[in-house]
This record gives sequence, structure tokens and C-alpha cells, in this order.
Amino acid sequence: MRSGARLKAFRLRERRLPMIEQVRQLLDAVAMLFVVFDSLGNIPIFYALTAGMSEEERERVFAKSVVVASTLLLLFTFAGTSVLDYYGVSFSDFKVAGGIVLLTIALQGMFGRIEAETLRAEEVAIVPMATPLLAGPGSMYTVVYLSKVYGLAPTVFSIAANTLIAYLVLAKSGAILSKVGKNAVLALSRIFSLLLAAIAISMIRSGLAETLLKLGG
Repeated sequence: MRSGARLKAFRLRERRLPMIEQVRQLLDAVAMLFVVFDSLGNIPIFYALTAGMSEEERERVFAKSVVVASTLLLLFTFAGTSVLDYYGVSFSDFKVAGGIVLLTIALQGMFGRIEAETLRAEEVAIVPMATPLLAGPGSMYTVVYLSKVYGLAPTVFSIAANTLIAYLVLAKSGAILSKVGKNAVLALSRIFSLLLAAIAISMIRSGLAETLLKLGG
């Protein structure tokens, strides 16, 4: 009943918003998850994990990883808020904790993380490609955050758009690497990591401010 009432409230709120505001929310939701997904930054890792495969096998693995990742993110979108409510976690608490997670991921991206060339697995589509590389803690936190801030429709749209982008980028990973080079891809990933760090700091600051306001009141 509670989830049904929440869905109805989201729909009513979305109907009241002007069209331009709805479009802005969709774009904001897509952009935020795109930065966390870091599909471009994952190209060298994903390509290395599938190095011994044919083009058809590689595309099949990429498709499977994207489907699994989107399923996980949709699950967190619809069930994440209920889990937080069950454990009595406020949205302010969640913003601080999630901001710290995103900041950690951003710092790892900026200062260099262990490349996955050393990883070899028979089935890489699910682990580590779908999770934790695509649907990791940062992405899972982000979709719950987006559903709370913008509602279900923009969040689901963001997941669909970003998983489609991820598949298209990864399917063309060989061509992208050959044209722009691995170093250029990694440099772009560092820029996205810096932007992610700024978003994370903003979330932590907002969560702390809300908590202090409640304590002061």
C-alpha cells in the first residue's frame, strides 16, 4: 500500500510540473548517472576483459552485462526507499553516506585505480562488468537519490538512457580505443571523476546542513 501511494504521489507531482521543468529533470538525472557510470572510463577495462573473444562474443557479453546492471539499478530504484524507511535511515543520513561513497569512487578515478588487465574470468558479463563496474555502490546510491529528488519516471528514464549509452560505447570500444587512444579515454575519465567529486561534496554538505538544521530545531 505504501509503495502504491508513493507511486501515485510521484505521478501527481510530475503532472503538475511545467514541461520545461520535466525536461530539465530528465536531463539532470541522465547526466548525473552518466558521470557515475563512467562508460568511457571503463572502455580499457572492459576491452581487456574481453580481449580473447570474437566481436560477436564481445557484443553478447556487453549486452548481458548492461541488462544485468539495469535490472539491479531498477531493483534499487523501486525498493531502495522502502529499505531506508525500514531501517529508519533519513534522507539526510543517506545523502552524507552516499556522498562519501561517491567521493571515494571519484578519488580512486582521479588518482588511478587498479586496471583490470590482470582479471581473467570465464564469465565476466556479470562479475565484474555488470557489478561492480556498472551497477556498483555509487550507481545504486545514485538511483535511490534520483528517485527521492526527481521521482520514479526521470530515474527510470535515466537508467534506460545510460544503459543504452553504455552498451553503444562498449560495443564500439575497439574503434574508440584505436581512434582516440587509451590515454585520451583515461584523461576524459579523470575529468568525469573530478566532476563526480564535486557532486559528492555537494551531497555531503547538503546532508550535513539538513541534519544540523534538525538538531538545531
